[in-house]
Amino acid sequence: MNHADRGTGRTTKQMLDAPQGAIFISGNRAMTTYDTHLSQKHGRADLKVVAPYWLTELRWQGMTLTGIVVDHAARLSEAEKHALVSALTRVGR
Repeated sequence: MNHADRGTGRTTKQMLDAPQGAIFISGNRAMTTYDTHLSQKHGRADLKVVAPYWLTELRWQGMTLTGIVVDHAARLSEAEKHALVSALTRVGR
């Protein structure tokens, strides 16, 4: 993550722009608690905040998703990127 991006409001904007009930993928596992509080602070308790491993553990299989938003600070592994492409096929079904 580029530390110059910290505190600029980019994550908040992503949360505010996310579809109702969307999955929000935090930058890393340690950020999920912070991002959950941030989403609630801005009235977006409907977002499900998860760590990137949510993708590779295939937690999205069998779900109908309204959207998936990946935090701008996330640096997904190749496996996570591949799983994201598959998970996106579950959006809007």
